[in-house]
Amino acid sequence: MTGMFALNQKTQHAERDQLSVLLAVTLLSATLFRFVELPTFTIWSTPQILGSPLRFSIGGDWMLSVLMTGLVATGVLSIMQTHPLRQAQERWLGFSLITPTLGALLLSRLLVRATAAWSVWLITLLLGGVVLGVLVYLSHRAFSPQATAYPSARTLLNILDYLLGFVLFNLTIEGQERALVIAPSIFLLSGFLALELLSASGVPAGAVLLYGGVIALLESEVAWVIGYWPVSAWTAATLLTLGLYLLNGITYQLLLKRLTRQIVIEFATMALLMFLLALWIRP
Repeated sequence: MTGMFALNQKTQHAERDQLSVLLAVTLLSATLFRFVELPTFTIWSTPQILGSPLRFSIGGDWMLSVLMTGLVATGVLSIMQTHPLRQAQERWLGFSLITPTLGALLLSRLLVRATAAWSVWLITLLLGGVVLGVLVYLSHRAFSPQATAYPSARTLLNILDYLLGFVLFNLTIEGQERALVIAPSIFLLSGFLALELLSASGVPAGAVLLYGGVIALLESEVAWVIGYWPVSAWTAATLLTLGLYLLNGITYQLLLKRLTRQIVIEFATMALLMFLLALWIRP
């Protein structure tokens, strides 16, 4: 008994050390990019698509996003591979990387926006580091249903997934890009979030990928339609988040073979109420 307790304590210390190193390397890399100005490269450009030119470029801002998401994804993968319940996992390991990686993406985009003053940038970096650490910690605790902290960690992770989705949707739409850019971006964001949320059902990865892809396709179509509706980015992001909540909730119950008419009505009613509230308080 004493030996098992000592082993658990040693494992927890190792996990904390790994998390500390991950956060330190990620935040240090973000700090270095503050002092380095990289050139912008045009990856692809076309004279005309649907009547107007379209160009894809990548600069230092997006290179920061790629670096931070890559560091977090590989760091979380290393932490998860040493999890004491590694053999008891019920879902593909890659699904556990989604929430922390999207958190790193969000932090990188906020750092790009917070360039007006050093104080704002530093506060964003520190608060973002705390949130990123929480996301990694919760993902680790929700790794396996056999973990004692799984129910609470999974619940908090679900809430944070929807909050992440709302903020990322808002930033994407606020950029005022063309629908040819916004729709694929919403497809990828909602698809990753749907995969993370649906994978908690414990069903085979193939079913999760199939239904997650369908949800992502529907969300991107909604984003395309919203682009022609004169609403604010906040309202559009709210509608997309409600759509993700409705589609994911119904699909989750379907995968568990617990879907009934009452459950569909409950989810639809809640989504409708939140939709009307969003229209009423839209900024």
